[in-house]
Amino acid sequence: MSKRTKNEKETIKFGKDLAKKFKGGEVLILQGDLGAGKTILTKGIAEGLGIKKNVTSPTYLLMKEYLIKNKNCKIKKLIHIDTYRGLDMREMEELGILESIGNKECVVVVEWGVGLENYLNKLKIKSQKIIIRSEGMNERIIEVE
Repeated sequence: MSKRTKNEKETIKFGKDLAKKFKGGEVLILQGDLGAGKTILTKGIAEGLGIKKNVTSPTYLLMKEYLIKNKNCKIKKLIHIDTYRGLDMREMEELGILESIGNKECVVVVEWGVGLENYLNKLKIKSQKIIIRSEGMNERIIEVE
């Protein structure tokens, strides 16, 4: 599936619509250049899950966790990971990130998670790759594989 968005608002709406289809346990691997819109898409996913907090890039923290307070939703957390600094599996394990991957009460979004795909394949955990490409100042092409 491919979608062209013309501005940040449309990218957020695409993320919201995507999130409405989640059942829990999803692992999304976001790929794209710096400034392509990975965090903007994650903001939309968070909104679609009912999260009111402002979502920001976890580049320096590696991970941010957002609780979902909707009692009717079986998904309880959005885990937002950024491995731009590199993918250190030991560090991810120490932070408890690996426990969230594949957990039916979590949705995990990983920016720059290319190296994580091999790990997930070994564990037989299905992930979905989303590639975001900038097309000019505000336009994006989002491909969901």
